Formats: sequence, structure tokens, C-alpha cells
Amino acid sequence: MEREKRVIPQSLSEVRAVEIEGGGYQIPGKGIVFNQRSQKLGWFVEIIDPRALDEADMSDIVATYNHDMNYVLGRSTNNTLSYTIDSEGLNYVITPPDNQTIRDIVLAPIIRRDVTGSSFMFSVANRGDDWEEQPDGLVIRYVRKIDTVFEFGPVTMPAYRQTTTDAQQVAKRSFDEFIEETKKKELTYRSEFTRLKLELIGR
Repeated sequence: MEREKRVIPQSLSEVRAVEIEGGGYQIPGKGIVFNQRSQKLGWFVEIIDPRALDEADMSDIVATYNHDMNYVLGRSTNNTLSYTIDSEGLNYVITPPDNQTIRDIVLAPIIRRDVTGSSFMFSVANRGDDWEEQPDGLVIRYVRKIDTVFEFGPVTMPAYRQTTTDAQQVAKRSFDEFIEETKKKELTYRSEFTRLKLELIGR
């Protein structure tokens, strides 16, 4: 499974830095949102189903800043990253390292509200998405089943329009499969219709 990245809209992500008792900070935010239409991801928009995480592998998730592994903020297997899932999406709480680098590069811009967005990295399960073309030509990708969630955390650009070229290619292959299946169904329906017509003529 190839990995895709998505950035949560500023209005939905709610990333904050909260000072905790005894010193240090925690970073709560929303890592994944359900039933929300993304901005255009190249040639399509995307909606994540509320059941998409039901069978996802979330056994080892890393929290980073701007998807940069040089700035690891927490990890689920180390209990420095926790998350909950509700009807609206996935909420996380990160307990980042308490050092000057993190305070300057990560916490300071969050406290100033320069950074307000979240992003997540994931892979879609085989046949885990459906595609629908609207009458106006808009293509919607419904993510029904996520295979693995690899990483999430605060990011600088709070716009759900960011996606890598690789991710768009992954989605394009999935869309091509959808088109191929649709064509096969159309051929089946036409063949069945022709057979029924011949049967009626022969009666």
C-alpha cells in the first residue's frame, strides 16, 4: 500500500499548545475528519467515511511536525501520543519533548497561532474507496476503509488541498479501476438486456 498525505482545514483542525502542570506542554488537535468534503486534490475531492478507521492498523503511529522525521513529537507505542475517535473524526494529544528546539520551532508558532493545521499520512485498503462522478463533472472519492495510519501532527499549511504527486497517482489508479468496473457492469447489463430481447422475440 502506498502512502498518501492529507492536511486538515484550519477551521476543523483546532491545533493548540497547552501548558501542563509541572511544566512542559501538550499539543491537542484533530488529525482526521469524517464526512467533510476536502478542497480539490488535483482533479478530485475526498470524503472520509466514519467507519474508515474501524479495521485500520494504528498500532504504531508517529507524531511529527510538518511530516519531518527530524522533529518527532511523540509516538503511540511510547505513550507520548494518544488519540480518540468519535463521530467527527480522530482527536490526538501529543506530549512533545521538553527542549529548546521544540519550544522554538514547534510550540512558539502554535502558541502564536501561526500554525493551526494538522495533517495525516495513511494508506487506503485494497478496494477501500469508491468513486462517483457528479452531473457537473466533479469527481468525489469516498474513502471507506483505511489500511494503515502511519503519522499525524501539526503542519504549517492549514489547507486540505495539499497532496503529493505520488498520492494523486495512487488515487488515479484507484479511479481507473472504478472506471473499468463500471464499464464491465455496463457490458453485463447490455448483454443481459440483449438476451432478454431475443427471448421475447422468440416467443
